[in-house]
Amino acid sequence: MGTVKVLFLTQTSALGPSSRYRVYQLLPWLQKLGVECEVSPAIDDALYRGLYLDSTERSSRWTAFSATWQRRRTDLQHVEDFDVVFVQKGVFTGLYSGFERKLAARKPVVFDFDDAIWLPRVGGSRVLRALHRESAVQDILRRSAAVVAGNSYLADYATRFNRKVTVVPSSIDLAAYRRAANSNVVGWIGSRTTLPYLKPLKPVFETLGIRPRIIASGDPTQLGFEVEFRPWRLETEMEELSQTGIGVAPLPDTPWEHGKCGVKILQYMACGIPVVASPVGANVNIVTHGVNGFLAKSTEEWVTLLRTLIADPGLREKLGAAGRETVEKYFTVQRAAETVASVLRDLV
Repeated sequence: MGTVKVLFLTQTSALGPSSRYRVYQLLPWLQKLGVECEVSPAIDDALYRGLYLDSTERSSRWTAFSATWQRRRTDLQHVEDFDVVFVQKGVFTGLYSGFERKLAARKPVVFDFDDAIWLPRVGGSRVLRALHRESAVQDILRRSAAVVAGNSYLADYATRFNRKVTVVPSSIDLAAYRRAANSNVVGWIGSRTTLPYLKPLKPVFETLGIRPRIIASGDPTQLGFEVEFRPWRLETEMEELSQTGIGVAPLPDTPWEHGKCGVKILQYMACGIPVVASPVGANVNIVTHGVNGFLAKSTEEWVTLLRTLIADPGLREKLGAAGRETVEKYFTVQRAAETVASVLRDLV
């Protein structure tokens, strides 16, 4: 088989979790499979830090919009050098599909997404919420030569507009994850935008009398309860995770959250950390209750299950080992790369 030359247009640098898990970690494996990769992030490291990580020097949304526009105009000038263009989550998702139309007119486009991007935006800029158009997402799906979706919920929507849809779950590079110590420290890893998911667990933590360890960007005071806060940094992420003994993954049961792909659960499992999660979306496809983790619907269930894990190191060890085995079987980066490589080759 000959080499396939692919231009990957990512939303952000590797600092952004969506781009990191959907593209960057796959690149070494894709290269081994004969895919020649070039990546062009719309938002580089410096701009990402200003937008999401650095609370003292915040970049504006307009700066990000302008940088994306200029970068993609430059990319359009040399798409002829590639066999396929892989667009991760869109250029201006839900706002404008013009760049994708221009790309698709010149080269086969693979469109990859891991959120329910057709739905109205939640939070963020009021202007962007007002401008959001589902038709822009549908236009991208129709014009793509193939679509890669992070879970079956997203894939079901995509198949309404494109017949060539492949589910590629978000994956984990197990070699990058160290096994965590068997402790009863309850923790959560996330981002500035997902911090509010923890608010419903306030009565749980207060009942148990614990301060959860939070690894994230953003302002933890918004939660309204005491936490042990650890600012997220890519270079310290693994060290922080390895100090967590029980992972939580709460999600509200809404259409947007059904599009989530369960990456934090996979991270916990890769470290051998037992998990308690909401039975929402992809969570139920990853966690088998009582086998490799627990699923909790109510405050009472959260309290009971966390209390059980806190008190039982043997159970923590058993569920953590089963969780890592789940990742090894179904969610490895090697497996994801093989599927993506197959999708790319089919278009050449």
